[in-house]
Amino acid sequence: MVRIGKSKHSAGPHAISGPWRFSKMETLSDNALTFTLRVEDDMLRMTNPIGESYSAKVDGAEAPYKGDPAVSSISVRRLSKGTFEETDLRDGKAIRVKRMMIDPADLKTVNTIVTDNLTGASTLLVAMKQ
Repeated sequence: MVRIGKSKHSAGPHAISGPWRFSKMETLSDNALTFTLRVEDDMLRMTNPIGESYSAKVDGAEAPYKGDPAVSSISVRRLSKGTFEETDLRDGKAIRVKRMMIDPADLKTVNTIVTDNLTGASTLLVAMKQ
């Protein structure tokens, strides 16, 4: 079901590659809490069971976002070995920024700080590797 991609920059799959699940959130269904990330070379791919997906270079270039009418495209940058920043765009304007950081101590936890540019609100989401 889940394919874990290997990067040409390391001996095995990137630690952020694989299936993840956010902690329970009252406003989201169980399917919306689960997502899969895959790093291959200079690409980050995301899919989830509710049909959202993207495949983007980690150089900040804009790429299409599928499955969410509120987000038309995204850009992803690799900030460090274990940190990625995803910017969600609607018609070219940044509406949300997600900073995903894998916990180097256990490599099984991803902390994601989501900043909503429209409201200024920030939320910390914690996902565990499945």
